[in-house]
Amino acid sequence: MYTRARNRISILFLAATLLAGIAALPAHSATLDPIKLTQDLNTLVLQGDDLVAAMNKITLTPLTMSTLLASLESSSATYLANVGAVYKTVAAAVGTSTFSVTNEMLVPLQALATITASLGTGLQTLSQGTVLLAATTSFTTLQSSMAAMLRLSDDIGMMADRILEMADKILIMADNIGLMADRILATQIIQSDNLQVVVDAVLQSQQNAIMLIAMFKL
Repeated sequence: MYTRARNRISILFLAATLLAGIAALPAHSATLDPIKLTQDLNTLVLQGDDLVAAMNKITLTPLTMSTLLASLESSSATYLANVGAVYKTVAAAVGTSTFSVTNEMLVPLQALATITASLGTGLQTLSQGTVLLAATTSFTTLQSSMAAMLRLSDDIGMMADRILEMADKILIMADNIGLMADRILATQIIQSDNLQVVVDAVLQSQQNAIMLIAMFKL
C-alpha cells in the first residue's frame, strides 16, 4: 500500500501511453456496464457516508467501549464486504472491457477516497479515547476493545487498499484517458493524499492498541 501511494500516478499514465499506442487494435467486447458501475460507486458513497456518521456519533466510556467498538467494527466489516463485491466485479472485467470514464464516475471515486480518510481520522480519535480511558476500564472490557480496535484498523486499511486498486483498474480500462487527463490526475492526487491519511491513522491506532495490550498484559 505504501509503495503504490508513491508510484501509482506515474504508472497509470504510463498505462495510458501504452493504451494510446494500441488504440488502432479492435477493442474487446465490453463486459462491464459503466452505468451500473457508476450506480454501484454512488451506493458505496452513501453507505460510506452513513458509516462515517455512525463513527462520529460514538462517545466511548469505560462501560460502553467494548460494545460500541464491536458494533462499529461489524458495520465496517459489512461495508468492506460491499466494497469488495464491487472491486471483484471491476477486477474480473480487466482485459475484457473498455469504456469511457465520465465525470459522473470520477466524482464517487474521489468521494470514496475522502470517506476512507474520514474513517481513518475517526479511527485515530477513537484510539486516542481508549488510551485515555484505559486506566479506568475493566480488564475484560479493555481486552475485547483492543481486539475490536485492531480488527477495525484492518478493515479500514483493507478498505482503502481495495478502493485504490479498484480506481486503478477502472482507469486502466478507460479508452478516453487523454481526453480526461486533467480530471483523472486530480482524482489520483486526491486518492494518494487521502491514502497517506489512512496509513498514518491506521498505524497510530495499531500502535496505541499494541501499547495498551503490552501495558495491561491483555
